[in-house]
Amino acid sequence: MSRRERDVVLEIAAWLEDKGLTVLHERRLPSRPERGSFTVTGVEQGRRPDLVVRGRVTREDRVLPGGFLAVEVKPGYNHRDILDGFDAVLGYFLDYACGARYEIDGEKIEISAIVLVTAFGNKGYLFQAEGKFDPKVVKGPWDAYPMTFTVARLLWRQRDNIVRRLRETLLLPGRIAGGGIGPLPEVGVMVADPRMPEKILLMLSARPYHWYLEPDH
Repeated sequence: MSRRERDVVLEIAAWLEDKGLTVLHERRLPSRPERGSFTVTGVEQGRRPDLVVRGRVTREDRVLPGGFLAVEVKPGYNHRDILDGFDAVLGYFLDYACGARYEIDGEKIEISAIVLVTAFGNKGYLFQAEGKFDPKVVKGPWDAYPMTFTVARLLWRQRDNIVRRLRETLLLPGRIAGGGIGPLPEVGVMVADPRMPEKILLMLSARPYHWYLEPDH
């Protein structure tokens, strides 16, 4: 991880913490020991998201099961940041589908969603150059910036493709085949809501597609 990316991870962690969310790092930080850390087993060494966040994923009267989000953080200054983050989210999703286990202090946790965020997440978008656009450029029931909307939609589609391929090849772990391991997480992006920047918006693969992340207390 580059110094710039490490700094962005700390900035995003502070933003989420300021919203009342519980933030855990991939390894314990000597400077912020109160935040804690998480582990991921059943994956290649070093293949894990930057943060796990505890909170409620809600929309109207619905709440996604799980209570934890896996968060991949990228700087967002160039296209490569976005592409690398896109690939990472799908890689974590495939790992989870194939049995990756997330734990906090040795206790297993269920992941509600795996999301991408960048240094510009608190401004409502992923890619630095999107700041010149009006978020109303995307027509529909919500406002969204163009690349952020496109990345979210592509993540949703690729999640569906991964699940379909696993079913077709019969490489089905318990999560998909009904073996009791738990549901598969959704995928998407995390930004401040362009209309209500005080709220954290999750553009996820589960209908109605736009959700909010709130403290669970």
